[in-house]
Amino acid sequence: MSDIMMTNRIVQIHLASWRYFAALTLPPLALILNLLHSALSLPLMVLFFITHYYCWRLWLDERLFALLNNEDDLAEFDRGMAQLWPKKFARPRSLADRLHGTRVMFYRAMISLLMLWLVSLCSVSYLALTLVE
Repeated sequence: MSDIMMTNRIVQIHLASWRYFAALTLPPLALILNLLHSALSLPLMVLFFITHYYCWRLWLDERLFALLNNEDDLAEFDRGMAQLWPKKFARPRSLADRLHGTRVMFYRAMISLLMLWLVSLCSVSYLALTLVE
């Protein structure tokens, strides 16, 4: 197996974790639905949608990296992507640039998920403290 194929396979395996990220947003979604008429639901909703945007991007990158098998595919790949996004794919990008962008997207997805859980836990704590009083 060539280096690029091995790298792509490893990247695809990590990108497949979008499913777990999306599943981990379900408990905060239940909290959002319970707090629908509360001001606490707004930051939770924003973080929920941001996290799902990143999940969609990871899903998309997982599918797109499956198309890249060697360095020669990059030019053809860029031409195909330029059909949908002409300005974004005007200049060619190396595989290293693509991997860096995917890594940044992966970390942003993790951070947004952690923030969603942190805000959810803070909201639950706040509600518990206000109910006691």
